[in-house]
Amino acid sequence: MDVMLANSNPHFLRSSILPFELRYSSNSSACYKKHTHQEFSIGVVDSGISEYFNQNKKQTISPGSTVIVNPEEVHSCNPQKGTNWSYKMLYVEPEWIAKLQSQILNDNNNTFRPFQITHTDCPFIYRGFQSLSHTLIEDESKIKVEQTAINFFSELILKDTNNPSLDVISKKAIDCAYQYISDNFDKNISISEIAEVSGLSEFYLIHSFRKQYGITPHAYQIVMRINKAKALLKNGENIASIATDLGFTDQSHFHRNFKSVVAATPKQYKQSL
Repeated sequence: MDVMLANSNPHFLRSSILPFELRYSSNSSACYKKHTHQEFSIGVVDSGISEYFNQNKKQTISPGSTVIVNPEEVHSCNPQKGTNWSYKMLYVEPEWIAKLQSQILNDNNNTFRPFQITHTDCPFIYRGFQSLSHTLIEDESKIKVEQTAINFFSELILKDTNNPSLDVISKKAIDCAYQYISDNFDKNISISEIAEVSGLSEFYLIHSFRKQYGITPHAYQIVMRINKAKALLKNGENIASIATDLGFTDQSHFHRNFKSVVAATPKQYKQSL
């Protein structure tokens, strides 16, 4: 249980899709006693300098640092005396990570394996965490949230185990996943659904799909939606209706993704026809 010793305004976000809870705070002077919790946790410093304690070691961390805390490990992370800090901390049920560890290491051990690293300054891991946090806050779709989370934690697990090897997956299984997305691109499908249909684990689905087609499952779903949107715009369909019918969360979500693929807004595209 986290024990707060100073006033601050933390924000808590509980994912509706994954067993994750994101805590983030800006310009905070909050301090914590040494404590433990049952969840696996990982976090970053966005601004300020902090003192991080874990595994009976103390070190100074700053923006660009990522801290990793296994379940039940005694730890604390506090701003330097007299200063404020901004941070994000993600709490994950260890069973979810254990499943991913088993998929990556290709064994049937579904028990959580503690991470060896407790801290890293790797910019790739830091940026990946920020991307995952942003995706959780946006909460756009099942497939994007799951894919981003699996991608990030897969990289973390591979870095921790120093085991980059991957099994070869049959083209038939990937083609099955491709077809399922093609048939259901306008629905709020999830990575776990696609994995079940194709007979792959979530980890191998994402990795092998990208290797086979040069694009992630979520990115392919978006491309399929935009291609359909272009056809509907050519037929004079209403932009707002298209956004709703194709499964976008709102018009701004549709507008942003359409422009990223077509390099023009839906309105500009429609007016050019």
